[in-house]
Order: sequence, then structure tokens, then C-alpha cells
Amino acid sequence: MSRCRMLAIATFFLVICSWCFYAIANTSSSEHQIQLVNDQLYLLKDKSSNLNPQNAFQAYQRNEFKKNTENKVSFGFTQSTIWAVLPFENASQIAVQNVIKIDNAWLDNIDLYFFSAGALVSQVSIGDNVPFSRRLRQERMPSAAFEFPSGTSHVLFRFRSEDPMTIPIYLGSERAMLSAFAENAYFYGALYGGLLILLIYNLALFFYIRELRYLLYPIYLMAFTAFNFTYTGHGFWLVWSGSVTMQQWMMPGLMFCYLFSAVLFTIGFLNTRTFLPTLYGYRHLIYVSLLIIAGLIFLSGNRSLIIMIQLIMLTSLSVWMVVVGCMALKNKDPIAKFFIPAIIMGTGGATFSSFATWGIIPYSQWAFRGIEVGMLLEMSLLSISLGFNFKLAQEARIRAESNALHDPLTNLYNRRAFSKLLSPSWELGKRNNTPMSIMLMDLDWFKRINDQFGHAAGDCVLEGVAKIIKSRIRDSDIALRWGGEEFLIFLPTTSINQAKQLAEELRTQIEQISFNKVGSVTISIGVVSATPDQIDLDKLITLADEALYSAKEQGRNTVKVINEPKLSANL
Repeated sequence: MSRCRMLAIATFFLVICSWCFYAIANTSSSEHQIQLVNDQLYLLKDKSSNLNPQNAFQAYQRNEFKKNTENKVSFGFTQSTIWAVLPFENASQIAVQNVIKIDNAWLDNIDLYFFSAGALVSQVSIGDNVPFSRRLRQERMPSAAFEFPSGTSHVLFRFRSEDPMTIPIYLGSERAMLSAFAENAYFYGALYGGLLILLIYNLALFFYIRELRYLLYPIYLMAFTAFNFTYTGHGFWLVWSGSVTMQQWMMPGLMFCYLFSAVLFTIGFLNTRTFLPTLYGYRHLIYVSLLIIAGLIFLSGNRSLIIMIQLIMLTSLSVWMVVVGCMALKNKDPIAKFFIPAIIMGTGGATFSSFATWGIIPYSQWAFRGIEVGMLLEMSLLSISLGFNFKLAQEARIRAESNALHDPLTNLYNRRAFSKLLSPSWELGKRNNTPMSIMLMDLDWFKRINDQFGHAAGDCVLEGVAKIIKSRIRDSDIALRWGGEEFLIFLPTTSINQAKQLAEELRTQIEQISFNKVGSVTISIGVVSATPDQIDLDKLITLADEALYSAKEQGRNTVKVINEPKLSANL
């Protein structure tokens, strides 16, 4: 999975860098640039919405329009009709072809009226209420081309929409518009490519791990991508270009899906069950409440109200997600340290876009894309955090497996590890026909030690003996705590004489050690050896146990070996 993660990150940054180089190259040529002309507009808000184009243009000629000196782009939610006039001066003697683009894909009604010498010469409707089949220019963002004659011309705009009234107007040549279109294609190619990589990577994690949070993240990611695909105009342009109704209702519908998935993701992604049990206990109430609110506002049928409430909910949601993340971090949830900066990035990008839209900071396409850049950074960091969580889970699993196979007191393998560890070596010895030896060891009079000095002293003796065993055996040997005071050592490729020599050395060394309070202790050892083709492993252990029993009967503190004749007799 680490290779997959590295490949995903490398591919993502390759796409981003490719787009950046293209954007830099594109910026170097001023003739390819389109111009934001909102500061050249003259504006009029028609609250009654009863003006017609001729009356509106006459009002402009009477200086009833106000110059947009503040370069205002957004008018928020308004029931008024917004009229705008863009004067265009063509100082040459020949007509000039230019394209006007409104860089907003969600406005319902956009009408353009072209006046030359005070007379209306052309008009075009390009808002969301006009399907692409009826548009002269079938581009993602509404646009219109006009050949401006020599002298002064005027473009009169009429905007009306139930969505937020944001009207960034760009002017440029056909070549400049194509250049801007290519730049946008690179940007959204990088955006959706990066999101697709993150989606595939985390779906693979989910199918590998089968843990809910690894599914909630792709759902959250897909909800944002679908919402973004709609409000950027890609959906209407590429998928439902003939359905005006779908275009108008997909955005509020997918906005709620994104909002709901964000709540699901926050509660499921953070370890709320462990670190925020109260929130986890109320999760079903939160989900039901959101569904009820959605049902009520959608039943109203007022799209403007629906979007306004959901925007308020999205803003509140961002704050709520950060607060929940901080509470989880305070309660020592390790994944919260990734969650908080990720959400702040997404929220920061959205805030940046909002400030640009509302005119708090200068409007530009880059500023308007802040939400997308921020969300891509958020999604990337959340994906990294899931990889981090996967690593933690893997380490915890490895530790658990290791703990299950180890005796916590002596740190030797326990009896549960016997088959798992010994079988491979036994099978290898069977193929190579090499001798295998087993030593079964038992501390003498260990019960007396516990009774006389206490179990703590007995544990100290067991730890000391285990350290001596580990210091004397090879890396290929396997030492286990076989029972209470019993130890088993498996010695692959070891003859009976080699095993006997090691047993005598261990017995002598243990006898010479003095333990606090207890003093010296002794040990009895049974040794047996055979090749795997002579005997099976269980029978060899039984013989080692018999050898140990014989050593105990012969007075303890001794090594008893079952030689080959004895072994043959037991076969």
C-alpha cells in the first residue's frame, strides 16, 4: 500500500506541475489574456423588474446608471434585476471581433443587447434557462461574440437569478478566449485528475481493510466532486445540456449531499466512538435532523431560499468540523492532528473565494478558484491521514500478533507460537535430512521458591534464566516458555552431542548465578535429537519430556539424553 500511496502522490504532483508550467507559459503573452471589465461597467438595480431594454438604455443615457468604481462582482441573493452597461470604444477604422464571457455557470437569465450609434442591433440570451442546443456558442461559461463597428458601442446586460448574483464579465479576442479555455482545461484536468487518484487510492484501501472510515472518505470526496462538477458548469455543459430543470436543481441537491456526507465523514473519520462518545451517541439524531431540514426546505420549492439556507449550513459546518476536530485532538485522538489543518485548508480556500466574490479582496479567476484549490489540499491531507491511520493500524496489528506469541514476563516465545515457528524449520530439515534437537528444561524446586520468597522473586528467577538462554542460543534457534517454570529450546541442524554440550553449559551457568534473596538455583534438562524422517515433531517432544522426567528422577540438576538406541526403541 505504501507504493500505491507514493505513486498516487507522485502522479498528482506531476499533473499539478504540468498545469503550472502551462499556466506560466500562457501568462507570458499578454495578447492571449482576457480582461475583467467589471470596473468599466455602469450599474442599475431594477427592484420592480419592469424595465425593458430600450427603457434601460435610455436610463443609462440619462446618467441614472452608476459607475462600478469598486469593481463589484457580486450582489448576493437579490430578487431585483441587475442591469449593466459596458461602453466599448473602437478607435480603428475597421470592425473588431470580441467575445464577452460571464464567468459564472449558475445564473438563470442573462440577456445581452448590443447598441451601435444608439440603436439596438443584436441581442442574445445565454443564461441557465437556455439549453445548450439553443446557444450560438456552446461553451461551459455563457458567452457571446460581437463585431464592434468603428466608434462607440454599448453592451447592455440584464441579469436575473434565484442563485447568488455573481457577474464576473470578461472581454477578449477569440484567440484570448481559446487560451483561457485551455488554461481552464488544464486546471480542471489537474483538479479532477488529482481527486480521481485520491478516490481510487482510498477505495483500494477500503476494499483491502474493510473499515468504514475508508469508505466514508471516498463518499465525501465524490460528493464534493459532484457538487463542484455542477456549480462550475461542467455538468450542464457535458451531461445534461438539454435539461434546464436538472441544471437548476442539481446544484442545491448535490450541495446537500456534500453537506450531509461531510457530517457523516467527520463523525466516522475521527475516532468519535472512543474519544467523543457523546457526539457518537447523538450521531443518528444529527443525521435525521439534517434530513428533516432538507425535506422541509426542498418542499418549499423556493430555490433561492434553499441555496441560501444551505450556504449558511455549509459555513456553520466548516466551523463545527474544526471544533469537533479540536475536541478530538484534546482527547488524544491521533488522527485529529491531520483532520484540523485539512479542514482549515478547505475552509480557507472557500473563504478566499467568498471574499473575492463579495469584493472584499480583488476578484480574479485564481481567487475565485480558491475553494477548489483549498478542497484539493484538504482532500490530499485527509488521504495522507488515512494512510497514516492505516500504518498505525498495521503496527498495532503487528504488535498484537507479536504479543500473542510472546510471554510478557520472559519475552520468550510462548507455547502458542510453537507450531507457527517450528513447523517451517522442521519441514526444511525434512527436505535436507538434517538432525533436529530439542531441549526441555525445568527449574528445580521452583514451587518452594515461590512459597518461601514470593511470586515476585520467582518471576525474577524466570527472567534471569530466560536472559541466560537468549544469550547462549543462535539466531536460528527458537526458545519458548513452555509452561510455568519449563522452557523449550528447538535447535535446528544440531546433533545430539552439540545439543548435550549446550545443555551442560546452560545447566552450569544457571547454577553459578546468584539471584537476590533466592541465591542459586538449579535446572534439569532433557535432550533428544533425530532427523525428521525418523520421527514426527510431536513424538520428539514427548521423548524430550520423558528425558526431563528421567533427569528429575535421577536427582535433578542434571542433563538426561535419550540416545539413538533409545530413540529407535521408541519408534
